[in-house]
Amino acid sequence: MDPTHLATDIASPTNTPESRASDKPSTATRSLPGIAYTDPVLYEHEVTEVFERAWILAGHISELSEPGHYVTANVGREPVVVVRGHDGELRAMSNVCRHRASTILEGTGQTRSVMRCPYHAWTYELDGQLAAAPSGQGFACLDRDQVALPQFRLGVVGGLVFCCTDPEQMSLEEMLGPVGPYLEWLNVSGLQVHRGPGGARWTEDFEENWKILADNYYEDYHVPVAHPTLVRLIDVKETIGDNNDWCEWSRVPYRTRPSRDPREREYQSLIRRMPGMPEEFENAMGHVCIWPTTFFEIYPHHIDMWQLEPAGVQRTRATTMTLVHPDEGQQDRRARELMRELNVDIMGQDVDITTRVQRGVRAPSYHSGILNDEQEFSVIRFQQRLRELLPRIAELEATATGERSVASS
Repeated sequence: MDPTHLATDIASPTNTPESRASDKPSTATRSLPGIAYTDPVLYEHEVTEVFERAWILAGHISELSEPGHYVTANVGREPVVVVRGHDGELRAMSNVCRHRASTILEGTGQTRSVMRCPYHAWTYELDGQLAAAPSGQGFACLDRDQVALPQFRLGVVGGLVFCCTDPEQMSLEEMLGPVGPYLEWLNVSGLQVHRGPGGARWTEDFEENWKILADNYYEDYHVPVAHPTLVRLIDVKETIGDNNDWCEWSRVPYRTRPSRDPREREYQSLIRRMPGMPEEFENAMGHVCIWPTTFFEIYPHHIDMWQLEPAGVQRTRATTMTLVHPDEGQQDRRARELMRELNVDIMGQDVDITTRVQRGVRAPSYHSGILNDEQEFSVIRFQQRLRELLPRIAELEATATGERSVASS
């Protein structure tokens, strides 16, 4: 499947007003109530009903090329390790020792023939079976099968490795919808994870509820106001893309007019497609959003992937990875570094915005906002999914509406 024929406005699955009207969510186009971003009960439901049931990105296939190679991730409260076994198979399993619950492996890397817990040296085969327990004779009736590491579902699409701990969840391919073929078309599997001075991943914590950050990424309504760099570099009005209920992709052309900013102008002069990148990215960049909080920035010369993980009612951890071509040249490297510098500024602008929102949703006078049916369509769809999965939101909306009615009477 070649996604290039899907020339649709990312704000709606088709370009006709009739289709836009029929495809809009059935609920009123109002945002979640402010209390939904501060309620601790809802937060616990989000962890169990959203993140522990989702397909979560664990890593890229290039990190798992040989036996013993592993990557770690968190699926809600469950630490997970994906490891390539001696038989060549990839497996996703719990990264928690069955003895005293220490996590076994951290980050990414290559272990030896077994996985060894750093607490009491319980060791596990690469298929999750217990290999040895020191002073084993002191454990009455130790059943090795009962202390094997639990295994979870694993899927690989476009070179990206996902895991899911919910046996009832839809398949990865079904959830990705049009994004799966899009990732294949982009040749993501032919890239590799860039390892910087700090390793293959870097993390940053933000003092905002995870939904505030996700809401911000899901729309470009704020771009003309908040991000002058993006206004000068890309033409948001020419965005095309496709989506299903859970994921979406989009592509937006770069502007041809040279920017007045020296860094941006240098970046414009360096843009070129890396080998394997489709011709449509000769002068364009793209975005991918995968439910619930995996996001890609797709450039002609590299791909940035970042994932949001709730770490508290008002704390979110963002993990970032970068994919580059195995033979990345000096020009592409310089373009990537420049874009990194520009994105630091853009992220700073987003942090300022989301910090203001986190403060504002606590205001007693605020209930919810009216959403733009076109430019905030993805936010509407994202929040509709949350409403469907989390009945607690309806309870909060009813309570907030009732309190506002009493206050205004």
